[in-house]
Amino acid sequence: MVLAAALASVSAALAAGDDVFVVPRVTVQAQADSATAAKNLAQRDGRRKAMEILLRRLTIEDDWPYLPRVGADMSADGAVDAGHNIIPLSDDTLEDLESGFEVYNEKSSATTYRAFITYRFKPASVRRLLREAGIPYSEAQTRTALVLPVLQTANGLYLWEENNPWMAAWKVRPYNNELTPMAAPLGDLEDSAVISARQALALNTEALARMAERYSVSQVIVAHAFLQQSGEEHKLRVRLINGFRESVELEDEDELLNRAAAAAGEEFGGALQGPATNNFNPAKVGDVLAEAWFTRPAGNFPTLAEEAIEVVIAKHAKPWKEQTLIDHTEAALLEASAYFRSLDEWAKIRAALISTPLVGSVQVRSLSRYGAEMLVRAYGDPDKLIVAMEAQGLVLWSEDGGERWMVATPSTAQGVRADNRRRGRRYGEADDVSPVQPASYEETAPATEYR
Repeated sequence: MVLAAALASVSAALAAGDDVFVVPRVTVQAQADSATAAKNLAQRDGRRKAMEILLRRLTIEDDWPYLPRVGADMSADGAVDAGHNIIPLSDDTLEDLESGFEVYNEKSSATTYRAFITYRFKPASVRRLLREAGIPYSEAQTRTALVLPVLQTANGLYLWEENNPWMAAWKVRPYNNELTPMAAPLGDLEDSAVISARQALALNTEALARMAERYSVSQVIVAHAFLQQSGEEHKLRVRLINGFRESVELEDEDELLNRAAAAAGEEFGGALQGPATNNFNPAKVGDVLAEAWFTRPAGNFPTLAEEAIEVVIAKHAKPWKEQTLIDHTEAALLEASAYFRSLDEWAKIRAALISTPLVGSVQVRSLSRYGAEMLVRAYGDPDKLIVAMEAQGLVLWSEDGGERWMVATPSTAQGVRADNRRRGRRYGEADDVSPVQPASYEETAPATEYR
C-alpha cells in the first residue's frame, strides 16, 4: 500500500510538473561569528542563488548577460549594456520578490549553518522585473519526462546501485519546476526488475515502454554520464538521449495544426507540440537531446553533477523556450471565436486564455450557448500562442492568414474544420458557418473583459 501510494504520488507529479517560480532544495552553508549570523548569511546567499537559477530558467541563454544582477554593486538606475537596461537586485529587493521559503535538514553549530531551502518567488513581481529589463521570457511547461541516470566509469555501468552518485544527484534537488521538467524514478525493486543500466543504454524498447507505462509518462530520457579520472581531474561527458516517446495518432487534428501553422507562414513540423507528447523537440528515439563536457578538479562529484544537470537541462529546454517566449514589446489585438459544446468546454477555454502570460486581456464581445466572440490582446508571435494553447489542451488556428482566429477543444475543432471543409468543397471556399455556431449568430451577452 505504501509503495503504491508513493508511485501514485510520483506519477501525479510527473503528469503536470510544478510551479516554475519555485526553486526547490537549494544547498546553503555558511560560517560566521555566531550561529544566527551564519544562518542569515546562508539564507541570503541561498536566495541569491535561487533567483539566478529562476531567471536563467525563464530566459534563453543569449539574454543571460543582460539579466538583473543579483547582489551587484550598481547604481539604483541600473546600467546600459548593448541597449539593455541591466537592473541591480539588492538583498532587500530579493526579499520583496520572495513569497516564502521552507527549510529542510537544517544543521548548525556555534559558528556554522547548513541546510536545504526551497525558495518561492512572486510570479507577478518576477514578470514585471523581466519586462522592465526588456527581456523576453517563458513560463510554459511541457509534461514531465522520466529520466534514467546511467553512470559509466572504468569500473562498469551503474543505474540502480546504491553507489551511483549520478542517480543521487538527480534526486538531491528535484527538477520538476523546470520548463522541461524531469524526474528520477523511485529506484525500487520493481524498477530494477524492469530495466537494467545496460538495457537503458541500449534503448531497449520494451523495457523503456514498461517504465513509461509504470510512471504514466509520454517520454523517457536516458541521462548518460561518462566519467573518467585523469590525474587530479574529473572529465565528464553528459548526454540526454531520447529513449522513449509515446506515439500519438492525431489524424485530422494533426492536419488541423499543420494547416494552422502554414496559414501563419511557418511549418509546424508534423507533430503536436507541448505537454501532450513532449514533441516540441522533434527528435527520434536514440537522438541526443543535449550534450555537454566538463573538466573539473577531482574530489567533489556531487557539485560537478549538479552543474552538469543544470547545463544539459538548459540546452534541452532551449527549443521549447524559443517557441514560447513572451515579448511584451510586441502586442496585437486578435479577433477570435471560441467554439464549444458545453459550459465546461467554455470554462476551459476562458481559463486557458486568462492564465497564459502570452495574453494580456480577453474581452468577450458576445456569448451564446455554443460560442463566443472575443478580442484577445496577445504578446509576441501568434504562433507561440498556438503552442501555449496546445499546452492547455486546446487548438488555436486561423483560416485566413491571421485576420480571424478560432479556438476550441481538439474534438470540437475537428468538427468545425471538417464542416468548413465540406462547405468549401460544396461552394468552392470555406465560410464561417458551423454546426457549432459562434455567439454572433444567436443570443448575445454584454461584453466582459478579463484581466
